[in-house]
Order: sequence, then structure tokens, then C-alpha cells
Amino acid sequence: MEKEILVDTDILADERHRQRKFSCIYRIITAILLLAACVGLVYAGFLSSVRSGWVVLIGILAVVAVIVFMVWRMDRKRPEDLVSTGPWSWGQVYSGAQSREIWNSMGGVILRHGLGITRITRNTAMLERKGSFLYRKGIHLLDVRESVDHPGWFVVTVQSAPDLPTSITDFGRGHGINTELLGSVPGFRKPDDAELTLG
Repeated sequence: MEKEILVDTDILADERHRQRKFSCIYRIITAILLLAACVGLVYAGFLSSVRSGWVVLIGILAVVAVIVFMVWRMDRKRPEDLVSTGPWSWGQVYSGAQSREIWNSMGGVILRHGLGITRITRNTAMLERKGSFLYRKGIHLLDVRESVDHPGWFVVTVQSAPDLPTSITDFGRGHGINTELLGSVPGFRKPDDAELTLG
């Protein structure tokens, strides 16, 4: 039996919370291990010579700066974007079309990317993204249901996740597929659209 949804933003919220918790735990563990390795490298560099130690230290600080910037950019969503950035991309749109029409319109994107589809509930499907030489596997959860906040509209929610909780980037693959899925919804409106607030 499906849990009752109180508001549209609660859709897939448990899944987002679980993913955020596990990714946080794994990132902390990874950061501790990398910090220990970095301290060891810097120590070994300074044992060799002072110049080597400084070169290693500056190199490590540059890599850390890039990683911190990538983590800071994750999960950001500009007003013009349909979904957030990062491997754990998430977004919602509304449509006045019927559920079957919405699912059919997203079918082209699903086929184009070769996503495997498994129906989880009446409203939710899991799309599996295959891995390749350059990209890791991942999943997309896709939910289409009548809106609680905006009667007469359907809310379409999509969320992606990489197969590894330590992933910092998927090179925009999850974000891109999620954007295509929501962009294919007929007559979509963003959650802050004036037509929804008036309706």
C-alpha cells in the first residue's frame, strides 16, 4: 500500500533523504581515508626534500580545491533549470495532460537512452541506466500522479542516483536525462509558474 502524499514536494522525499544520508556517510569515510593518504604523501615528500614536499603539498591542495568546488556545485538548481545538477539530480513539473499521455511522451526519451524500465507502483517506475566504458550505471525514479497542491494537474517527479554513493560526478548524464524526461512532458509548467498559482 502506498504512503499518502501530503504535498507534491513529499514525492520521493524519503528516497532523496536516504540517498543524501548514505552519500554523506560515504563521503566522510572517503575524506578521512584521502586525508590520511595526503598527509602520508606530503610527509614522504618532505622526507625526500623540502622542494619535493612543497610540490606535493601544492598539488594536493589544487586537487582538493577542485573537489571542493565540484561538491559545492552539486545539487544546485538555477531558476531556469528543470532539475538540479549532480549525480543525485531531482526535479518536478506539472502538466494538464492525462497520465497515459505523459508516460507516452516520455517513452521516446526512455527508448533513445536505452533505459530499462521496471514499474514499482501504479505511479512510479524505476529506469535503469546501463554503464559503459566512460559512464557508470545509475537509476532514475520517475513518478506521475495527480497533484495534491494543484487539483486538475498531474505532477511529474524525476530523480537520478549513481550506483556508487561516493560519486562526485556522472559528467552530467543524470542531469541531462532528467532534463530530457521533464522537457518531454506535454505542456509542462514549473512549480513556480503563475498559471499554477492562479489555478
